[in-house]
Amino acid sequence: MDQLKNYREVGIFDLLSAPLNPIGAFDAEQFKKDVRALLDERSDDKFVAVDLAGLDFLYSDAYNALLLFQTELSARGGMMAMLTNNTTIIDGLKKAGLDKKLKVFSFEAEMMAFSLHNQAPQEPSMITIDPEPVAEQPQVASQNTYSSAAAPAPNTSLERRTGSHRKFTKSFNAISKDEEKLAKKGMNMPFDEEKSPARTVLTIILIVVLLGGLLAYLLI
Repeated sequence: MDQLKNYREVGIFDLLSAPLNPIGAFDAEQFKKDVRALLDERSDDKFVAVDLAGLDFLYSDAYNALLLFQTELSARGGMMAMLTNNTTIIDGLKKAGLDKKLKVFSFEAEMMAFSLHNQAPQEPSMITIDPEPVAEQPQVASQNTYSSAAAPAPNTSLERRTGSHRKFTKSFNAISKDEEKLAKKGMNMPFDEEKSPARTVLTIILIVVLLGGLLAYLLI
């Protein structure tokens, strides 16, 4: 593996630099040689990716080479991936129907996140442990003469309730007005009670005077 220098480790992936031919296009044949050398040297490798930075398109021979190693790595339980955010290359994968077969990462951070997710250990099975029985504490007689057990139950009827469920028959203003009316009525009642007897006495006096005058006239 010391002979191959055009790769670096990113998470669980060995990320290869894309080999270029003299015209600056992806060199599919050199790519096959690089990946084969990597897999021969590290037979336990499952995840390989190629960095397509600087490339704007891929020819069909590049797609064929990628699919070749995708088939081989998937048999090992791994994958062949691509690192690119170029829309032309991604659209070419979709048109070729390869977007479902080849994993594409836009940034190395996505490769790291994918690696962490696949390297996360499985959660251990939940084991239920029965709690140890707590020894019953001996009851100690209270030193207080007033026992809490003998305390009277709170008078729930005196509890103050607020909220929409609380109903009032009269408002505070209505009660105040009623009290004012009663007060005025109480002040006037003595005068009303005195008016009725006074009129009765005056009527009796007038009748007596009239009868006396009538008798005096008849006797004369």
